[in-house]
Amino acid sequence: MQTYIGLNSDRRDLLKMAVLAGLASAISSPASAQQQVTFEPPARPMPTVDTRYPAEMAPGVFIIPDKRIPLVPNIGIIVGTESVLVVDCGLGIDSAENVLRLTRELAPGRRIFLTVTHAHPEHGFGAQVFKNDARIYYNRSQADYFRRSGQTLLDGFRSGVLPESQKHLLDGIVLTPPHETYDTPESMLDLGGREVRLKTWGTAHSPGDQIVYLPREGVLFGGDLLEERMFPIVPFFPPMIQVEDIDLAKWEVALNDIIQLRPRLIVPGHGNLGGVEIPEAVLAYFGSLRETVGSQDTSDADAQRFLRERYATWENPEFIGPAVRYIRQRG
Repeated sequence: MQTYIGLNSDRRDLLKMAVLAGLASAISSPASAQQQVTFEPPARPMPTVDTRYPAEMAPGVFIIPDKRIPLVPNIGIIVGTESVLVVDCGLGIDSAENVLRLTRELAPGRRIFLTVTHAHPEHGFGAQVFKNDARIYYNRSQADYFRRSGQTLLDGFRSGVLPESQKHLLDGIVLTPPHETYDTPESMLDLGGREVRLKTWGTAHSPGDQIVYLPREGVLFGGDLLEERMFPIVPFFPPMIQVEDIDLAKWEVALNDIIQLRPRLIVPGHGNLGGVEIPEAVLAYFGSLRETVGSQDTSDADAQRFLRERYATWENPEFIGPAVRYIRQRG
């Protein structure tokens, strides 16, 4: 039995409730008094999308929360009277199968579309699961980047990103291009009584980043243009991702445009739901990043230390270093 959370819930409570429901189902019986209890650092969670507790942000607009697990994105399922749009499908086959199964439950009999916010593996490398059951729809920049760099990204994630215990998640991956692309800065999908706009700025966080925006509901899926209380992923990881695959200035343009839309609810690529405070915080961080790296006699180590201290409550500080190195090289 699925658990759906209604529209009137506080937006920050949506994810909290979904996560708590998942935790409640996993609690085991207490240990006996004689059993010795030891405490060990938790293993890195398996980055598989858990579709058991979707949250309904508006009627027919669902999120599968990332639960703040690394390499798990927030995923959207947007239901119209005729079609349903899936926004991102996860890293591997298991995640994508979970998402497709839930999509069919939420939108029985509808035509299925899949789009991804960008072409990095954790957001869409399970797309092969949708190939025969859905219409896969990217923008041209995404599709071109995927064509030329998909194998490099797959090899890089397998060899340098995933720990040994998780590399199997990429077994059997077949790089699956879209069925259809759009070449304009913006495209519109009519799902039947529900209009969805896809907008891209070209290269920002990656070539072809796009947002998925529901103007009537005021809900926006931002992908990795946005992270909530996490250091933004400036993915400068050569040779897997090169400096020309990122454009911080264009990224800032995209963030300002998102703010101008004044969405009621923003779904970041990773982290909790929020409003325009999310892009505002990312913009402020980029300003601090440029100012810190641009200071004379500031070493990379000093810059990283300063930014870590300034944003002490943010997660994933491992992404500070690549951002500093990108600014140094790009200027």
